[in-house]
Amino acid sequence: MIIIVVILVIGLGFLFIKLFDFENQTDINNESNISKEVDEETIHQLYSYFLENNEVEYSGIHSTHYVGNKNIVNQNPQYVNAMIYQYILNNNQSSLETLTSEELSTVVNNSQNYTPLYKVSLSKFEEVTNLLLGPEVTLRPREFAYTNKVKAVFANDYYYIYDTLEEVDKDFIEFKAITRYAVSEDEITIYEYYLKCDTTTNVCFNDEARDSLSDITYTIDFNINNYLNSLTIYEHTFKYNSENDSYYWYSSQMA
Repeated sequence: MIIIVVILVIGLGFLFIKLFDFENQTDINNESNISKEVDEETIHQLYSYFLENNEVEYSGIHSTHYVGNKNIVNQNPQYVNAMIYQYILNNNQSSLETLTSEELSTVVNNSQNYTPLYKVSLSKFEEVTNLLLGPEVTLRPREFAYTNKVKAVFANDYYYIYDTLEEVDKDFIEFKAITRYAVSEDEITIYEYYLKCDTTTNVCFNDEARDSLSDITYTIDFNINNYLNSLTIYEHTFKYNSENDSYYWYSSQMA
């Protein structure tokens, strides 16, 4: 009888482990079953891939539709080029080469009215593309605006970046921040709230393109913390790339 009871207990124990499989669960805000160590510094580094200030109002990762790394390269290459330039500015300044007024004048009309900033080779942009968007994505070189003042043209396998010195007032303000993240063996999902408000009309939206109207109204003394339970949440998925031991942005969508 004792032997039978022991066998039953052991059998139920194996069944419990099989059904609940605790070791394969994904923990929120904790490292869990991963081949690459992930901490909050890594999470914030991944989050910094996205444009910090989308002054030009590109249709980027905050959309009413699913956005993948491949379709954003084809549909919004200017956003991607601006995103890559931001990464180089923040993390790889050795890639920034000196740009003279004479060089700028060969690719930009009225260049005497502008201030040359840098030139960056196409090969550097392609390297960063592989890091940020994955090995299966091919960069589409395009002229782009990094901000309302800072522009870039592409010519001769280089991006020529300059300041137009034009002051352009924005009529909107964005609110966004990480709320939590989830980690699995080869994937990280970052959850973020997002809200965009028109500072002229005081109307707010749930997406960058102003397609989805929010119930929230902007005011002079607006405090985003008062609306945290009413904000739209986005989930941004990053995949692990074993070739360079890093994560790249794969997709974004409303949660």
